[in-house]
Amino acid sequence: MKRPIVTIFGFCVCYTFILTTNSFSQANAKLADNPFLNYTGSEQGKFKILFNGEQIGQEKFQILGDGSNFKASAEIHLTVEREKEKVTFYLNPTLQFTRRFEPISYQVVQEAGVNKTKARINFKPGRSEAVYETGQEKDSREIELKPDVLVLDDNVFHHYILLTRRYDFLKGGLQEFPAFIPQQFLAGSISVDDKGLERVTLSDRTLSLQHLLVDSGELQFGLWLNERHELLKISVPKSNIDVERE
Repeated sequence: MKRPIVTIFGFCVCYTFILTTNSFSQANAKLADNPFLNYTGSEQGKFKILFNGEQIGQEKFQILGDGSNFKASAEIHLTVEREKEKVTFYLNPTLQFTRRFEPISYQVVQEAGVNKTKARINFKPGRSEAVYETGQEKDSREIELKPDVLVLDDNVFHHYILLTRRYDFLKGGLQEFPAFIPQQFLAGSISVDDKGLERVTLSDRTLSLQHLLVDSGELQFGLWLNERHELLKISVPKSNIDVERE
């Protein structure tokens, strides 16, 4: 059964996920419940964002230790055409999470010219609290989420690094994860399957990369990782979007 999308932010340039609930039975998908998979270390870098082969933006991200927890943040800009005029959107997301990948808080600020929107989520046992602000308007909501829910927000690509860290390569096969899209206030599930090694061309180099296929129920897209399981490429064929590590 699919949940309807509740649009909070009116901007989604790259893709729109429709997460599914109960989309795979436990006979087909292995639950991601390995207690030994923890986040460690730190990571930073840049992604270039391509639409129909043309660069339309960039994401500069970092995932660092924050006391006993971790913080993932980014500076993102995307330029799109609206009513025959080019508009640049700026996004600043910040996610705090535990070493067990449990989210603590999330905030994303989006700006385009004089327009500014903000979403803040405090993740709590039971029902999490979300506040959405647009100008002088404020909308408060509550939602029931699993403690280890994946935050996979629209147009925030480094979140998929955390997804790849959650995938258990020793177990392999089809694995299912709970997921939440803050900008859409939408919760559901996604599945990830290991498709093995593939030859991929990046920046005039041909590499042998691990291919993970992600299925949200309505949309499929690929993630490609190197031998250190670093995310180098995201491809959303249905939306003609490619995201490549610089």
